[in-house]
Amino acid sequence: MKKTTLVALLGFALILFSCKNPKEKQNDTSTAKAELLMNAFSAEFKTAWDSGNAKALTDIFTPDGIRVLGGSQEPIVGGSAILESFTASHAAGTPLHGSHIIITLTDARFLSDDVVIGSGTFDILNNADESLDKGKWGNAYKLINGKARMVMESAHNIGENTNNIEAVSLPEFTKDGDTSLDKIYASVARYSRFYNEKDSESLTSEFIENGVRSVSSSDGIHIGSEQIKESLMMDSDNSLQATVLGYKKLSESSSGRPMYCIKKAPTLLYVLYNVLPLLFKVAA
Repeated sequence: MKKTTLVALLGFALILFSCKNPKEKQNDTSTAKAELLMNAFSAEFKTAWDSGNAKALTDIFTPDGIRVLGGSQEPIVGGSAILESFTASHAAGTPLHGSHIIITLTDARFLSDDVVIGSGTFDILNNADESLDKGKWGNAYKLINGKARMVMESAHNIGENTNNIEAVSLPEFTKDGDTSLDKIYASVARYSRFYNEKDSESLTSEFIENGVRSVSSSDGIHIGSEQIKESLMMDSDNSLQATVLGYKKLSESSSGRPMYCIKKAPTLLYVLYNVLPLLFKVAA
């Protein structure tokens, strides 16, 4: 049996709308509208990627956006760091220089009037159309001036090998009296315990009925309780260690209740998208 420790970087609560980006009222919060926004964003991302334009790639993030990439022990936070990461990855002489990307959408939905989440797959190819890297993504977006802008990108390789990746020690986030985070801490503790106990029944109950799970250790993107439980039953060789590192104030749900999302990285990447509905259920 392989023993892999997953270090999770947790945080970014959707609690209050940001003062820098006033809440943008979105009357149409249908699945079709969410898919339209995601497809438009993917087209922007592809154009910027295929041209190797690091600045354009950075500009479709919010200024305080985050990249969480499989295999990396720490997130890439803020516009300067994101620009640096894209500049480095697309530089001449690197494998991704001159590459192009194919992006597919599996699921998209609104969480509030101005927050959208989506998940899907990607395939990065060279000029000979040979695959350089392929995997899954699950991202969170803020609507700004009618366009989706990425708050957090979570991407990981399909079948990523994590056998030899060791856990790192990360500083625990200090709540400083913010009781809004109590439900995040409680949910993280339950999820970690159920996962390490291989209690697929209890883990499944942590998701809302149409929640989404997208992980590197499992093929496909699993939507709904039945698929999630089946995927968890197959995912029995890994262990989970979780550390809360911080949170971000973004938005409220339409009911006025605070919403919570969770950022997990890196080795077996439990992307924001699949766990966010889990915590949304807790907050409701």
